[in-house]
Amino acid sequence: MASVKVKNVVFDMGGVLLKWEPLLYARRFADNDEDAALLARVVFGSQEWAWADAGAVSCETVAWTAKKRLPERFHATVDDLVFRWFEKREIIEGMDELIHDLKHAGYGIYVLSNAVDSFELYKHTLPGYECFDGIVVSWAEHVVKPDAAIYQRLLDRYGLEPSSCLFVDDV
Repeated sequence: MASVKVKNVVFDMGGVLLKWEPLLYARRFADNDEDAALLARVVFGSQEWAWADAGAVSCETVAWTAKKRLPERFHATVDDLVFRWFEKREIIEGMDELIHDLKHAGYGIYVLSNAVDSFELYKHTLPGYECFDGIVVSWAEHVVKPDAAIYQRLLDRYGLEPSSCLFVDDV
């Protein structure tokens, strides 16, 4: 049996490159913990957010529907949370250095993740962004992990053999 060597490292974003903690982000925009819990549930826990991950609706739709479910005093905060949550995100320590080290060692570096359309606003700030050989995100593909189709799109688009890839995910 032939040995296969890993040549490509594929990273998820949330929980791998970035901390994905909706309540933490909501706390950074809300006045108190009770409001933060409500906002996190209504925005990030909504069916609309899941649909936005799948590219079926936009962040504008997420904000609009969240505002319909919340008192008016939350409306400006909803906009901030939906359209600016990533400004308050935390990078997972050591990831920038790891990605640069892997790239320097000759590995292909890819991102495969669920993400909403605001990804386009912050993708260039991801750790190791300049090292990425390719990115596949759910909203643009209209399919979310763990559907096998999104993994196949990464492989097909970049001509990768599955056995040459190591996928790093938090789930």
